[in-house]
Amino acid sequence: MKYNFDCRFFSGYKPCKFKRPCTGCTEYAPVGTRIAIVSLEALGAVLRSTVLLEPIRRKYKDAHITWFTYSSATALLENNPLIDRLVPVDGKTSQLIDHLEFDVLMAVDKSIEAGAIAERIHSKLKLGFGLDKNGVIRPFNREAEYQYDVGLDDELKFKINQKPETQQITESMAMPWVRDEYILNLTPKEHLTVKERRAQILQKGSKGIIGYNTGCSLLFPYKKFTVERAIEVIAMWRKNFPDYTIALLGGREDADRQQQMKSAFEKDAFVVNTPTNEGLRSGMLWMATSDMVLSGCSLGMHIAIGLKKPVIAWFGVSCLQEVDLYDRGSRIQSNVSCSPCWKKSCENNPKCYDEVSPETINKETRKILSGL
Repeated sequence: MKYNFDCRFFSGYKPCKFKRPCTGCTEYAPVGTRIAIVSLEALGAVLRSTVLLEPIRRKYKDAHITWFTYSSATALLENNPLIDRLVPVDGKTSQLIDHLEFDVLMAVDKSIEAGAIAERIHSKLKLGFGLDKNGVIRPFNREAEYQYDVGLDDELKFKINQKPETQQITESMAMPWVRDEYILNLTPKEHLTVKERRAQILQKGSKGIIGYNTGCSLLFPYKKFTVERAIEVIAMWRKNFPDYTIALLGGREDADRQQQMKSAFEKDAFVVNTPTNEGLRSGMLWMATSDMVLSGCSLGMHIAIGLKKPVIAWFGVSCLQEVDLYDRGSRIQSNVSCSPCWKKSCENNPKCYDEVSPETINKETRKILSGL
């Protein structure tokens, strides 16, 4: 047997996806440029980094792309046809990192852990962010300096900068930004599951489903409403949009909050508490049942963007201008003078999550639903 060892689809481990002999294969795609992407952490940021894939394919038409990420994020990158090799970074990865060689490294994360991995990877060209021997994060290339400055200058980040992070990371990797979208692909089987789940929760007489992403990362607790404010918003929806089902969407850390929300509407079948303990990929499928999604600036917001759902995204801690909804939905800024701040704790009152008007959410909901 003769094998195309240089083919993009050949791994040497098992038959490629085309399941045919290498000899005479019409899908043979010789690799010219081997590219490594390092995007490890903050799950929403990993999903957002998929905007790099289309620009890479345009610039390096013969590329083979290897993506290094933490195991917790792999569910966000599965079934992505533009990623050739997905490598979970764990205790078993060290030898692989030291062995592989690349032509271009794109190191997205500005963190000590990601920077150390970026420094270890063998690549002729390194773009993005690395780590010096003193443990200081530094940009590899001139194009990454603007994003580096944004992270170190609050005046620039909070008030001056108007570039969304999708633009910043694309330009940091020395590629033109043309507003490429996230890539979040479901399998045919998953599309069928979404259809079945939608039929399961869509109440009789409903025109559609409003999804409410109920929580956020424990790292930034102010990116979610209080349970009391959440109940107020849901009640507003039930009053003004009585022919829509409300789906509560969240992860394991949101289980108790969601149950409290559902308890306030215990006898109302139009408020549905979806499972929170089935894993990240399953949570994505529950969100995919929705016609629109309300969310704070969190992983749920990024998943909704990736699924191309209309999104009402509210911002208190984080920067509204750094998020692109791709003209689907609207962004709401909390009505407090200290926003944004990127703080994990706060002594101020009122809190930013209490200064997002339900009336504004109602107005934006009506806009979206009238256009469906």
